[in-house]
Amino acid sequence: MLDKAVAAALSSLLLLGAAAAHADGAQVAELVPVNPPTMYYPAPSSSGPAPAPRTVAPPAPAAADPTEKTGPAELEDGWEGGPSRDRDGKFAYCAIEGRFDTGHVLMIARNVKGEVNLGMGIPGAELPNGEQWKVKVVVDGKLTRERRALAPKPDMLVIPNGKDEELYTALMNGKEVVFASDADRMAFALKGTKKVLTDLKTCVDKAGAVPPIDTRTKKVATRPDELPEGLGDLLKAAGVRDVKRVSLENVPKGERPADMAWRIGPIVGGIRERMVEEGSKLEDLSAGYVDAMKKRCEGGTPTASLSAVENLPGLMLRTGSVDCALKEGKMHVSLTFFLSPGRLFTILFHEAQEADIGLADKVRDNLAEVLRRLAVNPPSAQPSAQPSGASPAAAQTGKP
Repeated sequence: MLDKAVAAALSSLLLLGAAAAHADGAQVAELVPVNPPTMYYPAPSSSGPAPAPRTVAPPAPAAADPTEKTGPAELEDGWEGGPSRDRDGKFAYCAIEGRFDTGHVLMIARNVKGEVNLGMGIPGAELPNGEQWKVKVVVDGKLTRERRALAPKPDMLVIPNGKDEELYTALMNGKEVVFASDADRMAFALKGTKKVLTDLKTCVDKAGAVPPIDTRTKKVATRPDELPEGLGDLLKAAGVRDVKRVSLENVPKGERPADMAWRIGPIVGGIRERMVEEGSKLEDLSAGYVDAMKKRCEGGTPTASLSAVENLPGLMLRTGSVDCALKEGKMHVSLTFFLSPGRLFTILFHEAQEADIGLADKVRDNLAEVLRRLAVNPPSAQPSAQPSGASPAAAQTGKP
């Protein structure tokens, strides 16, 4: 049962009840740049012809070590994925991904029309956003498709295929798929695709009402008192220690103040996220959210402060706070907002009473610094998510 002290803290302003409802089933870990989202690539669509490709070719990777194997990349463990939803929380499509021993990630998405996108994550690539290239997709040297690849992110290529059941069947039954351009060639061994692509189609046919797709054998279970790995890593990188997850199980879904909540000593934190419309601006989203929070300061005097929006590589960031001065004391909420290129609006909050405002603000500032550093040096280019010189926030009982 959610203890009364935490319940009171979570409902006092509340805080995150001011946000619009998020998409059910969204994975919190996907939001956190410690493990950069690989599922945020365009959903399968056939709306309108693609513009003509540019004549430039994607940059070739560094020269391979002649002692390395030249065969196809091998799947490291297994596949994982599941349904994705639109900004209204409605089912949109299903997608799976697998990580290979070269560090690349192969992604396959399918929608209700049977349209399929293939995606490839390329660690360390610096592909120009919006560029397009001619690419051949070849399965087992027999089936060939000439497509256009686009780069929605600097380290990702996506190949829309429309509805092509012959290609889908070939991927299910084939041994190898090759992506070839004028400048490069990448081959992937198709291990386990018969099962996982059957599951992917079932996921679409049942509008996402299926268990998560996961054929990995090296699964790391998350205990009920633990945060998902990506979220936990982000807090750890910000110097936060002794984080205790707060269960929201007994709070009705429509009344939950956050998608996930936790306690850090005397303060309570949480995360909430939602998809937003194309062209949405972080300045407007965060300001609207803060205004809604101020209106919930019933019987008190609300004040708010917001920093300028920071336009970082692949990320828009803003911080701020809201105070509600009540007769029994001031409630303070430190806020971190960020908006991803995939139109995912994320709010991290830490709520404190007057005596612990400094701690809540310290956690917020450390989180913002980690996000800045990760935006400039994403994990694909740096081995550790821990930024050098990051000042740790106070732990369970200490002050910043």
